[in-house]
Amino acid sequence: MFKNILVPIHLEYTKNHKKLFAGALQVLDEDGKLSLLYVNENRSHGSVYPILDENSEKNYNHGAYKDLKNITEEHNLPKEKLSMNIRNGSVHREILEEARRVGADAIVMMATKPGIGSYFISSTAERVIRHAQCSVFVIRLTDY
Repeated sequence: MFKNILVPIHLEYTKNHKKLFAGALQVLDEDGKLSLLYVNENRSHGSVYPILDENSEKNYNHGAYKDLKNITEEHNLPKEKLSMNIRNGSVHREILEEARRVGADAIVMMATKPGIGSYFISSTAERVIRHAQCSVFVIRLTDY
C-alpha cells in the first residue's frame, strides 16, 4: 500500500474517472493521501501560446480548478485525504516534477491502448513509467 499517491487527471475523459479513482483508492494506505494533478498544456503548444495572455491563462486555470473540485465531489473522494494542483507545461514533465515535489511513492494514471503511433512516439504514460522514481500504475482508458 502507498501513503502518497499522485493522480494526474485529464478533465475531458470523465467516463474514466471512476475507474481511475477506484484504482488509486485500492492501493492507498488507510492513512494515505491523494494528490490530484491537472496539467494545462496550452503554453507548451507554440500555436496557442501567442494568443494566450496572462489573464486568459489565470481564468483557464481557475476553471480547471473548479472542474477538479467538482470531480472530487462527484466521486465522493475523501476531502481530508486530498490535495489538488494545476501545472503548466508538457504533461509528462509536469507529472514527474509534481511527483518529486509532493514526494509521491506512487503514481496512478490513465493511458490509451497502444497503437502504431506509440512505436515511434512515446505516450505520456510510457514517458512517466520510464523516468519516474516511484511506482507507476496504469489504468487503461475504456472510452476515448
